Formats: sequence, structure tokens, C-alpha cells
Amino acid sequence: MKKQSASSAAAHKEEKRWDTDNLSLAADVAWLHLVQGLSQAEVADRRGMSRMKVHRLLQLAYERGYVRVFVDRVPTFCMELEKELIAAFGLSACMVAPDGGTEGDMFSAMSVVSTAAASFLFNRLESTEPRTIGIGSGRTMAATVRSLPSVHRPDTSFVSLTGDFAVLNDANPFEVINTLIQKTGGKGHAFTAPLIVETAADRELFLRQRGMSWAMKLVNEADFYFTGLGHVGVNSFFESYSLLSKLEIKELRDLNVVADIAGNLLTDTGKFITESVALRTIGVSPAILSSHELIIVAGGAEKAQAGFAALKSGCVNGFITNEGMAKAILGLM
Repeated sequence: MKKQSASSAAAHKEEKRWDTDNLSLAADVAWLHLVQGLSQAEVADRRGMSRMKVHRLLQLAYERGYVRVFVDRVPTFCMELEKELIAAFGLSACMVAPDGGTEGDMFSAMSVVSTAAASFLFNRLESTEPRTIGIGSGRTMAATVRSLPSVHRPDTSFVSLTGDFAVLNDANPFEVINTLIQKTGGKGHAFTAPLIVETAADRELFLRQRGMSWAMKLVNEADFYFTGLGHVGVNSFFESYSLLSKLEIKELRDLNVVADIAGNLLTDTGKFITESVALRTIGVSPAILSSHELIIVAGGAEKAQAGFAALKSGCVNGFITNEGMAKAILGLM
């Protein structure tokens, strides 16, 4: 019995060591394939393994939770909402994430919307071709880039679509761009100017600066734009970060402004305004927005009017949102 027990213990120890070794190999293979972008065949060649073993190790990595994956399909009712939004607003891409029984406000929707947006961006980053992507800022974009898995794309450049704002948190344009750099190994560029300046003359002065001219050139040449959506109302970006005074917010409401796309203000009918605060914001212009592929990410029923206005503007090509906001937008038609 003692010999059998000793033999059994030795076998258990050997099995444990084998398991540990394979878990380590699974992590190694996952990094090579999913982060560094090597094909399974290339991983097999580099590590001297068969392709079958590489495949099995990848499966092990998934089973052990080493790899975070996206759900690439939505429920049928979300697909129907996507079809309705595409038909109503002439979109080329649309993703509607299910609310899962939550209230559907912007904070409860943040997780599902940012995950869907990260999935969309990750799919766009599958290509290894050099490219420049215009990136928005704000809470939704911050959550999106945090949800993005690491993917080695050193030839990708990210450039902010707006000026900065004096709040040190992860929603700041610099932090959003910096997170993308860390996750991709790409390059980052940001406007060296505030989002909102004091006067129209200040805006012109900033735009004449060499650094600003360079960043704006990159924005104009970007392959596509990927940004969140601001609104005017409770929990808005403008109010939460004290970017505008109460008097300025009232002024916007008097002009029927309900939405903000990368520093551009829209009325409830989808018209860009050219007065008031619009004279003092630093970001990509409406004309440039309209000439590029523009993907908007937004969630929460309270942003429905802003979403409707953005979609009515005619400059939005892709829309990523949650079930509650999608239903609310369609209800405004």
C-alpha cells in the first residue's frame, strides 16, 4: 500500500507539473497570437510546436479565463433595432447592446455600450495596415478604451478630435489617447489647447500655433473618427466637469442645442450652430466631420434626444448604443 501511495503521489506531482507547464505555454501562445498578431502557423514555427498543439493551448487559455472575449452576436430583438436605425438614418454600421434588465440610463448602460464599442474598435484594429484614427474623449470613450484588449499595432496613430479640459481623470483626451498607446504600442497626438477658450479671438490664436496645425492636419487625414456623444441636460459632460457656466448652458438651451459631437453643437433638428459657445470650442469642424467616416458611441435613455439630433445631422455613418436608447430614439421619429 505504501509503494502504491508513493507511486500515486509521484504521478500526481508529475501531472501537476505538466499542468503548470501547459498553462504557462497557453499564456505564451495567447500573447503571441492575440496580442502580437502572429497567426497560429507562425506561433507553431516560432515555438517549435505542431499547429494542433497551438490550437489546443489557445483553447486552454480561453477555458482558464486568460483571454477576455467579446460576444459577437446580439439577441434578435437588438438586431431588429439595429435594422430600424440603419433604415431610418442611412447608417452603414450599427450595434445595439442589450440592457439586461437594467434601467437603461447612461451609467447603467456604460458597461454594455463600452464593451460593444471596444469590440468594434478591436475589429477595426485587426488590420495591420498603417492608419490614423481620430478619437473623441469623455466618460464613454474612457470606458471603451479600458475595455479594449491589448493588440500590437505600432503603425496605428491616434489623434484627439478636441481640445483638452482641465480635469485630471481618465475621461480627459490625453488619458484616452495614452491608454490607446499603452494597449497598442501605436503613436498618439493631442491638441495642445483647451476644449473651450474664453473668446473667438483666443480660438483663432490657438489654431495658428504650429503644434495645433500639425494635430489638425492629422485629424483631417484620419481614416475614420470614433467618438462619444455629449448632451445638454442632467449628468451632461458640460455640467459634470464645470466646462460651462449655468448662464452658458441656459444660452445653449435657448438655441435648442441638445448634442455635442467632438466639440460641435447640434440643435434638436440636427443643425450645427455657429454662434455662442460654438465660436469658442476647439475641435474638428462640421465640414471635416461630414467628410470622414464617423462612428458615434453613446448609451442611456437620457441621451436619446442628443442621439436623434446626431443621426439627423447626416454626418454619422456608424452608431453604437444600448437597447433603451435605441428604442427612445426610434420613439422620437
